[in-house]
Amino acid sequence: MKVKKLSFHELMEAVLDQLKSQKYMNSTLTVYRRTYNRVHTFLIQHDTEVYTHELGKEFISCQNVCESTLVAYSCAIRRLDDYIEGKPYRSHHDNEKIESPAVFSNILSEYLHHCEEKGNKAATILAKEQVCVSFLTYVYEEGCSDLSQMDTSTITRGLLTFSNKDSYASIRQFLKYLYNIGIVETDFSGIVPRYRRRIPVPTTYTPEEISSIEKSINIDSNTGRRNLAITLIASRMGLRAGDIAKLKLSEISFDTGYISIIQEKTGEPLSLQMPSEVSEAITMHLENDKYTQIDGYVFHSMTAPYGPITTSIIRHILNKGFETAGVNTGGKRHGPHSFRSSLASSMVNDGVSYEVVRRILGHSDPNVIKHYAKVDIENLRLCSIEPPTPTGLFYDYLSGKEVICCV
Repeated sequence: MKVKKLSFHELMEAVLDQLKSQKYMNSTLTVYRRTYNRVHTFLIQHDTEVYTHELGKEFISCQNVCESTLVAYSCAIRRLDDYIEGKPYRSHHDNEKIESPAVFSNILSEYLHHCEEKGNKAATILAKEQVCVSFLTYVYEEGCSDLSQMDTSTITRGLLTFSNKDSYASIRQFLKYLYNIGIVETDFSGIVPRYRRRIPVPTTYTPEEISSIEKSINIDSNTGRRNLAITLIASRMGLRAGDIAKLKLSEISFDTGYISIIQEKTGEPLSLQMPSEVSEAITMHLENDKYTQIDGYVFHSMTAPYGPITTSIIRHILNKGFETAGVNTGGKRHGPHSFRSSLASSMVNDGVSYEVVRRILGHSDPNVIKHYAKVDIENLRLCSIEPPTPTGLFYDYLSGKEVICCV
């Protein structure tokens, strides 16, 4: 077996290009790049620019990180090993990439292009493709090589192969598309069950707990001043981590006191007034961030190559805040979204209307905000009904008396 010998920079870029070709999202590629930068630093400490299997194993063995991070590091190292050995790409779980049956490939490509024209994001299109490939593979294996010959029995049995009922929506849309363009004469989308995903109760923390996190940040360093600005934007304005990471100086008006952005998740515009604490924290941070004047981004990494900050760094900052402040997470989520949901819950508890909360959080669906009422404990108490006074056998049971039921 001939092992490729490349400089680490060449090896890293080659592996990242390989992942790009497999439609990996930019956020995932950023995580890989950060890991490889750590590997590069490790190699430099060993006076070499050439990666080897042995150095990869040594890098993993000396890492003092949590289990999930170690798994991610191991996966990144394995990809380096595969590339220098000339092995083809393989997925994280070593499963072969499933391709659509060739007879259906054209119609699937046309459908995905249709989804793209409708404005579906790359991640959404990839998810739909995976579901449709699995569904079409089952249809083909059942002996149907012509979609116009599909019947309800085949479709129903195909649906039963999906343990994740979220896939039903993608199959329903695909069947509707087949009917609309005349591939099938019957609209089979109606036989796909409508599965309503349960909306979990939001993870929230009290205003006192959030305040303690804000106060725990040491602003004696540039890193601390950056972290305070990020934390306050999350806790006082409820911006998503992705929007904080992509925030640009041109989107902030200190004259009017507004931050105006196009939300990364929804593509919808959002304009929010900055509380004075947020404005002051951003101003203090910008006085020490020389890279903002270079690329326009507000927040940057504090280590080389000093690029715009990533969502994973923001998660680390906010998670660290809970730890430093000594807030008991008690198994609850404690990432960026918990600040957003805590803000919403606090506003609902203070009597702010759902419509105002919806606009502040940038949601387009008015019903999305209503699940925050589940944690509005004080107002829920007002809806409680006094239970009736127990009588008869039930009273005797509650009193501890022996109760004999005769049938």
